[in-house]
Amino acid sequence: MHSRNFFRTRLLFVSGFFFAFMNLAIAQKFEAGVIAGLNTSQVTGDNFSGYNQPGFIGGLWVSRQINEKAKLVMEMEYLPKGSRRNPRPDDFDFSFYRLRLHYIEVPIIFQYKIHKRFSLETGLSFGALVGVYEADENGPLVGNFAPAEQFKRSDISFNAGINWLIDDRWTFNVRSINSIFPIRDFQNQVTTFLNRGQYSNCVMGRFLYQF
Repeated sequence: MHSRNFFRTRLLFVSGFFFAFMNLAIAQKFEAGVIAGLNTSQVTGDNFSGYNQPGFIGGLWVSRQINEKAKLVMEMEYLPKGSRRNPRPDDFDFSFYRLRLHYIEVPIIFQYKIHKRFSLETGLSFGALVGVYEADENGPLVGNFAPAEQFKRSDISFNAGINWLIDDRWTFNVRSINSIFPIRDFQNQVTTFLNRGQYSNCVMGRFLYQF
C-alpha cells in the first residue's frame, strides 16, 4: 500500500509540474505538441540479451528556439521499459521471463539542426517509476521483497537521437535512452565499480505533432 501511494503521489507531482510548465510555455508562445510512438527495451545485468520488450509511448512536448539552428525541448511521456525472454519449445526450453516497468519520463533535450530537415539531439531525462510487473514461467514473482520494492523509484538517463522534419507539423524521431544509474541493485549484493546493478536501455521511434 505504501508503494502504491508513493507511486501515485510521484505521478501527480510530475504531471502537475509539467502541465503548469506547458501552460506557461504556451502563454509565452513556445511551440508545443503531442508524441506517439513505439519503444523497444532491454535490461543489462539480467542475463538476457536483445531489445525484446516492446511498448507504446505517448506524451506531450514544448520547445523554445534558441537561435536559427539550436532548440531546447522539454517533454513528458509515458514510457514503458523492461525485458523479455520467450520460450523456445523447438529447443525444449520452456523458460519464460517478463519485466514491465512503467515510467513517467521527463526529458530535457538540446537539438541542433544539421540540415533544413534533420537535427541531432542529446540530453538527460528524469523518470518516475509508477508501476512494476515481473513474472517467469511460474507466474508473477514473489518473495521477501516485492518487485516494486526492489526497483529504484526514480531514474536519470542519457538521451541521444536524430529528428527528421517531415513537414511544418510532423517530425519523426529516433532516440536511444540509457540509464546512468542502476534501476535495481543485484540481488546478491555483489557489485563492481563498472557494474553496479541492472541498467535500462531503450530504442524508440516516435512521431511528434506540433499544434
